[in-house]
Amino acid sequence: MSVVRKLFITLLAGCWFLSASAGERGGKHHSKKAEMSRFSDSMDSINLDDAVNRVRGQFDGRILSAEEIDAEYRIRVLTGNGKVRRLRVDPATGEIIRRRR
Repeated sequence: MSVVRKLFITLLAGCWFLSASAGERGGKHHSKKAEMSRFSDSMDSINLDDAVNRVRGQFDGRILSAEEIDAEYRIRVLTGNGKVRRLRVDPATGEIIRRRR
């Protein structure tokens, strides 16, 4: 093998070793922890369908609309007496955080 080729292979192996060891020092493990944290957060939260079902259980009426805006669920309900209720639901807990008439 030529000297240049040996030098190139050595340099390439050194770069690979440094990048692999840098990932073990925190880069890759840190991101895995962050992914696990996001996964556990999503396990505690509810989706929009669940929020609508909870609102249906609390209010007698028809769901007019349901959407996610600004990290909360906004649900409009037409009540039995003909009034429209605007509800904001916390996705993390499923609790109604603000009621607007």
